[in-house]
Amino acid sequence: EAIKQLEKAYFDSGYEIRSMLSVLFKSDFFKNSQFTKVKSPADVVVGSMRMAHGVVDDLYYPLIMAQPTKENEGILIWTDEIAFMGMEVLQPPTVEGWHMGLDWINSGSILDRVNFAAKTLGNTELPGVKSMIQRLMAQGESLSPEQLVNGCLNLVGPIPVPDATRQELVDHAAKGGELRHGTESERDDFSQRSGQMFQLIVSTSAYQFG
Repeated sequence: EAIKQLEKAYFDSGYEIRSMLSVLFKSDFFKNSQFTKVKSPADVVVGSMRMAHGVVDDLYYPLIMAQPTKENEGILIWTDEIAFMGMEVLQPPTVEGWHMGLDWINSGSILDRVNFAAKTLGNTELPGVKSMIQRLMAQGESLSPEQLVNGCLNLVGPIPVPDATRQELVDHAAKGGELRHGTESERDDFSQRSGQMFQLIVSTSAYQFG
């Protein structure tokens, strides 16, 4: 149905790409398409690393992996991570390419996807994660559990989560009370709890969609 609408706009306008794109961008099927596509393994790895600013070199890689070696430095590290999730980069199974969507999710790959994202976004030593924590601190002298959850959801996505999931996150954050960053110990606690919240968020099913 969507393709038929675009075809009609294209032909009715005398083959104007602009008219077709106007119909596309104003359509409900375009506006409602966000968070309906399952991220491919490449999306998960690259997206998480870009967010964390985990540069692919031997400066930041040791912050992710406990025992880096010369053999696993460089971009091959990340292609291996993608392969663990079921996607051999530049080596599709057939000329048709990969089967996208829910085919990426199974009992084995979901663990690799969640573990990688949680390991990356939960590492408060990575520059991108530090930057997100600083942005949280900039919201005020203290943050309530609800403000922490909302702030983290916005920074990681923004990610729309079901009300039940949001409440679970708030309940977890509430166990530690308000977050403050006036003293060094408070800043350490703020960073640790923020990193934990990032980990919980990227472990939700919502993070698997983009």
